[in-house]
Amino acid sequence: MTAEDFFEIGASGRIYRRDFVIANLLERYQQPERHDWPCRDFSIRRLAENLYLLSYTLDEPGRTTLRTTIWQSSGGSWKIVFHQGTIAG
Repeated sequence: MTAEDFFEIGASGRIYRRDFVIANLLERYQQPERHDWPCRDFSIRRLAENLYLLSYTLDEPGRTTLRTTIWQSSGGSWKIVFHQGTIAG
């Protein structure tokens, strides 16, 4: 579900490319942990034809992060182009 040129800016401020994110997720899901972290304050905004910005707040244990994901529709499927997590002050 990620575009070939996908990248993410993590809550740490580091930039992660698609291959790193996928490898990290595959490793993480070998021993899944239960995550009942509530999400709230969802909003979606159309940026252009077939391009949308999704924003929400994620309440993790010990921190709250603001999350933003850009989704693009192409050829009948949706892909993530960009994602960012920022620690809320």
